[in-house]
Amino acid sequence: MQTASSRPRSGAPNVAGVKVLIYSHGTRGDLQPYLAVAHALNRAGHTATLVGPSIFEPFAESYGVRFAPVTDEGVKLLQRPDVRKLLLTTDPESEEYRKAREAIFREFMPKTYPVLLRQFWDAARGGADLLVHSHHSRQVMHQMAEKLGIPSVLATLHPNLVASRRYPAQLGSLEARPDNLEQHARVNSAPLNPLLVEMISTWRTETLGLPLRDDYLDFRHRPDGRPTPVLHGFSPHVLEPAPEWPDWVHTTGFWSLPANQRPSAELLRFLEAGEPPVFFGFGSLAHGDPEKTGQLVLDVVRRTGVRAVVVTGWGGISITDPPANVLVESDVPYDWLFPRVRAAVHAGGPGTLNAALEAGIPQMACPFHKEQLMWGNHLRDLGVAPEPIPYNDLTVDGLVEAVRHTISDPEIADNTRRLAEKLKGENGAENAVKALEHIHREA
Repeated sequence: MQTASSRPRSGAPNVAGVKVLIYSHGTRGDLQPYLAVAHALNRAGHTATLVGPSIFEPFAESYGVRFAPVTDEGVKLLQRPDVRKLLLTTDPESEEYRKAREAIFREFMPKTYPVLLRQFWDAARGGADLLVHSHHSRQVMHQMAEKLGIPSVLATLHPNLVASRRYPAQLGSLEARPDNLEQHARVNSAPLNPLLVEMISTWRTETLGLPLRDDYLDFRHRPDGRPTPVLHGFSPHVLEPAPEWPDWVHTTGFWSLPANQRPSAELLRFLEAGEPPVFFGFGSLAHGDPEKTGQLVLDVVRRTGVRAVVVTGWGGISITDPPANVLVESDVPYDWLFPRVRAAVHAGGPGTLNAALEAGIPQMACPFHKEQLMWGNHLRDLGVAPEPIPYNDLTVDGLVEAVRHTISDPEIADNTRRLAEKLKGENGAENAVKALEHIHREA
């Protein structure tokens, strides 16, 4: 396994002008790390095209990154009340969740997935030297690379997609168990949903013009049997690399996107007017009652006596008449803001928590779903945050106690500072570029 610090670079020839397709899907938080890699590729003299939901085209273009839009119906699906309720209130291990998810799948996928597959291929028709993709739709990305005759690269923020004893195969879990390798073997051999297989096989034969060879759904290997290279977009100081990971697994550090927007004059005045505030923001999967969330935040601020910057994101928090010690903003670059606040209270998404870790500020997670809970628990285990409080369990009393703990615990502060020192200068996106150059040379 290669990490940013262990991978030899001296004497390696420079690689210029590599044409890279990068596929991402999901919310803005899902897409942003991949935009960071695309931006870093362009800065290094390569040509990157980011493929993602059309709603994010202006975001990509603001960084000068070429963007190929695909349908954003998947993003809209996440905003549907029934889907939000399923994600936020239902146990993902329950039979109720399984049945509801299957019903949504059968309603949504036949109408949308064939369109998405065609658009994926339309974006690739111009050719490329490398095809980089997230774990979303991973069963199809390598097939486009096969058609183009180029390597595909799995780029993920999860440690669960490469077999190891340290991490299970289940996304959203970091539990080290004796049977993890066996679990990986079971997951790798488990059949896909028959409806999904039918749509993919039709697309492969009719759109790509490829035959249905053995193991054509196996994204972990190239057609010649060589393993698919993997980029891990997390720091080895945050998630320890598994000893079983081979040298085609590159752990680069988190892919941070530099700020390209100026803070508002109002935010600058607010920060200069008093002690550093506490950040509150719950991202793009917020609960369907933004007024209730806003009132909860105001009650916590009043009882703790802190100043606060509240970022509403996609409308998950609504505060219409904030007091003088609260500033409400719709969007703020975290890498600029976080060094100027005393703590961050957030949902537990990897982008937000990594920005807080790099800034060296205490944080706490109020997760909405299982993956965010995983990260919240891991922050606790690293000693840089208190116990996470799932959003559905939030009370004013509980959050008041947690915020007080977060901003006053000297052990959390010391652990946070030490970890920030280790992360300083890691430059995950630049390391990802070097790894992609290496993969291109070895192809």
